[in-house]
Amino acid sequence: MSAFTRLWQRAPVWRVALFTAGACSVFSVIFPAPWLTSRLPAYAKLTSQISHMLPAGAPSADSSEDALRPDEDRRTVSAPPMDAQFEGTLSFAGRQLPLPAGKWHPLLNYQDDVAHGEILTSLYVRSEQGIVTGLLVAQATTQSLPITDTQLVQDECHSNFNFMSEALPQDGTHTECWMTSPIRVVNNVFLTSNPALQALLGSPMFIPPAVQRLTGMGFDLPPVLVDAGWNRIEKSKSGPGVDFMSVHMLTSPAEAGSKIVPGAPENWSRAGMSDSSAVSDFVRRTNAWLRGWSPYLRQGFDSKLPDTALPTTVSADPAFHG
Repeated sequence: MSAFTRLWQRAPVWRVALFTAGACSVFSVIFPAPWLTSRLPAYAKLTSQISHMLPAGAPSADSSEDALRPDEDRRTVSAPPMDAQFEGTLSFAGRQLPLPAGKWHPLLNYQDDVAHGEILTSLYVRSEQGIVTGLLVAQATTQSLPITDTQLVQDECHSNFNFMSEALPQDGTHTECWMTSPIRVVNNVFLTSNPALQALLGSPMFIPPAVQRLTGMGFDLPPVLVDAGWNRIEKSKSGPGVDFMSVHMLTSPAEAGSKIVPGAPENWSRAGMSDSSAVSDFVRRTNAWLRGWSPYLRQGFDSKLPDTALPTTVSADPAFHG
């Protein structure tokens, strides 16, 4: 009897250790550690060859990681430096975006190559004394998409809960509408009775990161915002499908440097605003401002905005803007 045989029979713990070491060696080849393959090229080549020899159903290290986070690398969220500021007009998704008055800071950019890589979403913020006075949510296509994928955009203007809903006459080539809606802010969550608008403002993909960035930097949101939204959907000039641009200006009715808004919470609704003259006045002025802003948004969609600054009556929304 050899020494190895005697050790095998008399040392059960050693046998377990030997089995464990063997199993770990096999797994280290099938599921190589990234840091090890980067430091040992020969080891990386060996593990790659073995992975290709395995049946198609056998998992590799990359596929096991992708199974845990299959969409992570195809969703892009970027947070530009907030010390940048914009006024007037900026370029957005190959178009022009006329900004409301004041200094606007980039908050977040988002693109989802899993569901709709054709759509770019950008958020900008305006503030006074650490309190948000305006939040701009802009979306636009970078390439055409099926008309059925714009249903929520179309539905935003057709809610009985909007303060106002208006539209251009349709001619079969485009749809354009604008509306104002009340937004409640509860625990930094945006709430509205307009289901299509709620789908946008309740998106878990870009709204929470944007709000988290705001609050993390010490900015506060007022308890009420009024959304002035504008949507245009147009048949693509370069092929089948449609292009669209959607701009939502969430404007604050609070005084400068304050989170206190006029009226009671129930007054910020289509049915309740008539009970508060201050609420009715702010909604009326927002409606009027949006009607004047819409033609310039339309020009921006076609990249035909004038080089001169926008008239003050067009850019000056009813919220405090410096």
